[in-house]
Amino acid sequence: MPNLFYDLPIYFALFLIFLACNCLSLLGYAASHTFLTRVDNKDIVTKIVWQTILFFSSIFITFWIATNWSNLGTLKQTTTREANVIAQLYNDFEALDIKQRANLNKHLDDYLNLVVNDEYPHLARGEESRKTNEAYRSLVLSIYDYHPRALLAEELRYNRILTQLENLSDYREIRLDFLIGNLQGPLLFFFLIMISVGCFWTGFIDTKSRLFTLFIIMSQNLIISSSCWLILEMDKPFQGQLSVDKAAFISVWQARNEISHRSAPAIK
Repeated sequence: MPNLFYDLPIYFALFLIFLACNCLSLLGYAASHTFLTRVDNKDIVTKIVWQTILFFSSIFITFWIATNWSNLGTLKQTTTREANVIAQLYNDFEALDIKQRANLNKHLDDYLNLVVNDEYPHLARGEESRKTNEAYRSLVLSIYDYHPRALLAEELRYNRILTQLENLSDYREIRLDFLIGNLQGPLLFFFLIMISVGCFWTGFIDTKSRLFTLFIIMSQNLIISSSCWLILEMDKPFQGQLSVDKAAFISVWQARNEISHRSAPAIK
């Protein structure tokens, strides 16, 4: 979906999807009363309608919601692990040579600050942050350029830092992979076709009362449109109402600032 969709108020976005579903159902309603007027036994049509709505559309929607909900959990877990790696890097830097420690801490501070204040606002707009990517590259180069002293303890510590850096790279890559979402290309086309067919066949529902028929059609479309909204919201977890926040990074950032304020008088 366009990024503009995720900036819409929740009720307006729901209304737009609900309106689109009802328009497709009205086409189906008109088609059923135009082409099925000569059908003697409408039970067959009714069975096809309910099989389409209840089986294909419902199972498809349920499967997609479950998949996206699982992806949200994975993203939250990955974000927490990435923040924990940053906290561990701060701890490991404290055991290194004091002359080069300040340089490493500065690059890590810059990276964490940009993740909190620059990257997530960009992710909320559906784009990556160029500044944060550059800060990450600078952090990686500063760690690779560090030369540990010829002490076993420091060499072991540096090897652990390299391992933490590799983990940070993996978690960051996984986190940013969620930016574009899964509904792309053929999969988006398949999603739209399934929802459109379900809404269209909903219009073939027929009862003796026209008002009751329209009530059933709108009720079904309310369920379908709400499910579609939920799927679209979870598909891009950095945008919209159900976006994954940056709380894990903020916790590390605040803890880092508290430590810096406490150590400032001692440095003076």
